[in-house]
Amino acid sequence: MASVTVPTTSLERRLLLAKPSSAVTPALFLDRDGVIIEDRDYISDPAAVQLCPGAWTLIHHASQAGWPVVVITNQSGIARGLLSWQDYEKVTGRMLEMLGPKAPIAAIYANGYGPEAPQLSWRKPSPAMLFDAAEALHLDLSRSVLIGDRLSDLRAGAAAGVAVLCHLLSGHGERERHEVHRWREASSATDLELLLLPSLNSFPRQLLGCIPAERA
Repeated sequence: MASVTVPTTSLERRLLLAKPSSAVTPALFLDRDGVIIEDRDYISDPAAVQLCPGAWTLIHHASQAGWPVVVITNQSGIARGLLSWQDYEKVTGRMLEMLGPKAPIAAIYANGYGPEAPQLSWRKPSPAMLFDAAEALHLDLSRSVLIGDRLSDLRAGAAAGVAVLCHLLSGHGERERHEVHRWREASSATDLELLLLPSLNSFPRQLLGCIPAERA
């Protein structure tokens, strides 16, 4: 499938790289900076792109298991005037080039809102990007997995009803781990499955394929 970039608003971008599944399927949702690529604070230079340890292997494994991989990323540097959509697209292109065809991405969702984003925007912790991806690609959120380094990633996944949430220490993760603990303790979702991992290399890959349909 040829890639299709859809600018839903001036601060939202959706890049579809795969056809929707004929049957509803779970997906692996990944934040970008600090999860797939090293966090460089408003990265705009594609030459600075470096894959995080374990990223290629996990995405390859997910693809082999039949799980679409969807990237959901906040890019507030756009609203702050620190980078442009053209800069973002060059970085995205370099990331996809480094992943290559054996570690394919099904879709990339990005928003350029800053902290003052409107309530119904795509900016995480809003689950809007996940909901849009679920509709576009026929995804079952209740059997999906989300991995992020920030609490806003986890809150977006929880609000979307994602089955398993994973927090990493990479990127902003070490600074936010205490806040993640506090959020988990205060969460009203007592059945929330949250894994606290040091890195993608610690992700239990057997999860991709063993989340039962009864959880839906």
